[in-house]
Amino acid sequence: MTDQERLSNIQSYAWTLELLGEALVQHDEVLECEHNPHLSFRNTAGIHQAIRIISRLASEQCAKMIDLGNLNDPAA
Repeated sequence: MTDQERLSNIQSYAWTLELLGEALVQHDEVLECEHNPHLSFRNTAGIHQAIRIISRLASEQCAKMIDLGNLNDPAA
């Protein structure tokens, strides 16, 4: 995978995290009108799980970029 592809992946992950964050905000607004706490908890837990997974993927791609940078930088 090239650096450009890694950066593109990281950018996509960041956008997805932003959308998931917005989904949480909207979900919180819906919860004010709903009266089904079990369903609400499951939805929120699913969104949080997705955020954790995508954050981990972004972190892994950043680590690869840093590692490759250290290999290419003789001063490192």
